[in-house]
Amino acid sequence: MDMGIGIDVVNIDRMKHLSEHACQRMFHPEELKEAELLSSERRAEYLAGRFAAKEAFGKALGTGLSGLSLQEIRVERQSDGRPVLRLEGKALQLLGARKALVSISHDQPVAVAMVVLGGGADGPF
Repeated sequence: MDMGIGIDVVNIDRMKHLSEHACQRMFHPEELKEAELLSSERRAEYLAGRFAAKEAFGKALGTGLSGLSLQEIRVERQSDGRPVLRLEGKALQLLGARKALVSISHDQPVAVAMVVLGGGADGPF
């Protein structure tokens, strides 16, 4: 069984000062579209949580994010509010048969995310 755990913490205020170019590089277009609907304070929390989840995913892989586009790692919200990772391209290839679970929380001044990889044919989830 191939498991991995990653955690990351991001200062929410850092997200308030991102350039448009940086946002387009770091976030999937759907994430940015959803962020535009939020107040500026909530937008910073939202982006910080998603960036932390992307970093946590790289740590859970054990390889970091080198060679991956951050846009290939998207965080969506399920109808019940839980976050879920949607992966594309190389990020999806690296996940393989495993499943990815993500949890995000924010409490000023930080957002934190944890990703657990596991499962597949013989995994625990």
